[in-house]
Amino acid sequence: MKRFLSAIPDARIRASLMASTIDGGLWALMYGFAEYFILPFAIFFGANALQTSLVQGMGQLGVAVAQLLGAALVARFGMRKRISRVAVGFHALSWLAVFAVAALTRDPWTIVLFYSLGVFVSSIASPGWLSWMNDLVPMSMRGAFWGKRNTVLGVVQFAAIAVAGLALRFAEPRGGTLLAFGILFGLAALSRASCVVFLGIQHDPALDPAPVGDKGEAARAAAVGAPGRRGPRAGGRGFLSFLRSLPRGGFGRFAIFSVLMNFSVNVMGPVLPVFLLKSMGLDYFSYTAVTMVSMVLSYVAMSYWGPLTDRFGNRRILLVTSGALPLLALGWVFAKNVPAMLALQAFSGFVLAGFNLSTTNYIFDSEEKDRIASTMANFNALNNGMAFAGSITGGLVATAVAALPLAFLAPQNIEIVFALSALLRLAVFIGLSRGFPEVREVESSPPVTHFYLDMPWALVVDRMGPRRRGRLPGPGSDASPREGAGGSEGGSARD
Repeated sequence: MKRFLSAIPDARIRASLMASTIDGGLWALMYGFAEYFILPFAIFFGANALQTSLVQGMGQLGVAVAQLLGAALVARFGMRKRISRVAVGFHALSWLAVFAVAALTRDPWTIVLFYSLGVFVSSIASPGWLSWMNDLVPMSMRGAFWGKRNTVLGVVQFAAIAVAGLALRFAEPRGGTLLAFGILFGLAALSRASCVVFLGIQHDPALDPAPVGDKGEAARAAAVGAPGRRGPRAGGRGFLSFLRSLPRGGFGRFAIFSVLMNFSVNVMGPVLPVFLLKSMGLDYFSYTAVTMVSMVLSYVAMSYWGPLTDRFGNRRILLVTSGALPLLALGWVFAKNVPAMLALQAFSGFVLAGFNLSTTNYIFDSEEKDRIASTMANFNALNNGMAFAGSITGGLVATAVAALPLAFLAPQNIEIVFALSALLRLAVFIGLSRGFPEVREVESSPPVTHFYLDMPWALVVDRMGPRRRGRLPGPGSDASPREGAGGSEGGSARD
């Protein structure tokens, strides 16, 4: 990362982006030690499918509301750095509260409440943080930077999740599972609190509007239906105004596609841990191994997808990856052993890396600088609201079908939820994926097989073959003359 950032001439920007990478690494420790295991923690206290859906769903609803509040605070006061540091500090304390109250009451409903509050407070910082990072990262290397940064996050997450999974696996037969959770949640709180220090190191540029002659502004406005510039703070839109604008313009059609796909994905998200731990009977270590593969591969593969979004455009990568999402859900209907689950999760992580990265960068490319905070807040509020609806839908369906006498399915019949999610994803892709345009000039794209077969195989041959044979074209190679297409984030650009 240090070598990659050395191409940036401004020393303050270099130092800020390095500090941001460390901040992301500390967030990854927090996530790997605690947030990743929040559903198993709830299941440990007896949570059923509906309650696990509410743990995740209420957190998503909290994010939706917090996005709007955070955008309003940035528009009213600025102070993106101060808001971020305060919110992160409270988020760190929330992990201590989640564990302490759950351990005292042994009631999964307390986990729903305190986890949701922690996510809510943390998410207040998101609109300002995204606007802040958008100002810091040079546009020509945006995809490459997020890809490299999130590769670092993926490696840290891999280590944290592995350590946590092994700790729980070691503690479970010895009756020390609750103690292990306590230690992990304490480490998560410490890691998150350390983020406050590295957020303080970063330079926070003034909230100035982009120059009127900013390159590509006219093309973006024509493509996404953006209104004219109205000053540094007047560019923001309220949530209702944002909703009314969705049927008009390419950006609105992109937003509808994205949030409905997110709804479809989250139908199965919160019930998967119940399927693995209860229906399939996996122990904590096997559960960790299966679920960790997708997340780690998602971050690592962003180094693959990042330069491709720079070269071929975010829209193209979004279409290439979203077309595979129905297969990922359908695969869970048939994956009944750990090796099959690991293979499915590896492919899932690879696909989701490109989908998440291109989704976030499409927004960055579509909107003007002074509108990023409000646009991201409105989009994330709607996106997380739909994720909440998807989670609750999945939980309700799982509860309704649990008692059906279907001997060919695993106990609780959760495969029905997976099939439903696959059908919904397919309907969204067929109906909405081609309704929005690319918003900047990019190279013409090769066929889908190039991204899934030709290029991965070329990279393998290139790295394994003799160096004297020369490098084959890969992501970020000299095959593209575009500046910045040479390096390389989810779920989402925020950690």
